[in-house]
Amino acid sequence: MKKTIISLAIAAGMAASGAAFAEATVYGLMNLSIDSADTGSTTDSMQMKSQTSAIGVKGSEDVGDGVKAFYKAEFQFNADQAATVSGRDQYVGLKTGMGTVKLGAMATNYKQKGSSVDPMFRTSLEGRGALAMQSKLHGGSGTRTSGRSSDLVQYASPKMGGMQLVVNTTFAGDDTSGDTGPKVDIEETIGVGFRYEAKAFSVYVDMIDMSAEDTSSVTVAGVTTVTGLDTTSGDAATKIGGTYTVGPVKLGLQLEQTEDLMGSDYMMFSANYSIDDNNKVYFTFGSKSDIAVAGVTTADSGSTSYALAYDHKMSKATDLYVGYGARDDAAATSDDYSVLTAGLRVKF
Repeated sequence: MKKTIISLAIAAGMAASGAAFAEATVYGLMNLSIDSADTGSTTDSMQMKSQTSAIGVKGSEDVGDGVKAFYKAEFQFNADQAATVSGRDQYVGLKTGMGTVKLGAMATNYKQKGSSVDPMFRTSLEGRGALAMQSKLHGGSGTRTSGRSSDLVQYASPKMGGMQLVVNTTFAGDDTSGDTGPKVDIEETIGVGFRYEAKAFSVYVDMIDMSAEDTSSVTVAGVTTVTGLDTTSGDAATKIGGTYTVGPVKLGLQLEQTEDLMGSDYMMFSANYSIDDNNKVYFTFGSKSDIAVAGVTTADSGSTSYALAYDHKMSKATDLYVGYGARDDAAATSDDYSVLTAGLRVKF
């Protein structure tokens, strides 16, 4: 962690002094909330929580012949504890008239558009969190089988008539869950997305397919024994979504079907009403239901959720928000969840 902080400080110093070869910008977000959560059991809690606070450095350089080189290195930290630094998007790339290519760790095509229909993104009311209105493929810390994938090559076509194609893939190889974690043979991750944007609405369709073979093993007295299941498994998902804006109201809708390990359908509807330039009211409603996994229907553990929030923009960079959300689980009342949250976000 110390090495990460030192590296980031050096990059920030270069950006501030203009010593970097490419134009560099240091940016970030401090986002803290105070949450009162009810887990549906006898345990209630009130805590301060860092809502994806992050800092990064990015830049670009014109290298001639209509080609631009760019980079980004972003890190997430727990602002409430002044500890625990982890990597986020970190990549290099080239942009030409034929499109943009990026290499590194970054959001997959599947993850990219999830925040466009979720006005409560990066809060305790976000759909990808405990309210379960979006799949976990919209989050992730950078493993090859999460929303932010490592070892990724991504191509985005130029926008033509509002349309764009995004394709990404990883390469086969070993991945581990830390130095002592299981060894997993990542076969491949392939994702394809289509986007269309107009003045009043947007539409997107995304699919992603991942596979991984657990080849964990242990060696005792020179004899190696496979301890993993040694069977191929993974995640495949397809979604369609979009937004429509009319006057002060912005509506969003996203439908997902995930297969294999996750085995669920997800639906999310959102409404964003602008009272004026500085005040907005957000509403989201969604559900999660189980589908068959490998031909076997799992126990019903579906849920229905909703959230309501008010956001006050104090300046271009600072806003205050307060909201309430709840999840009603079909399986057991003891699994129900609700949270009251109030937070402050500052961008820089």
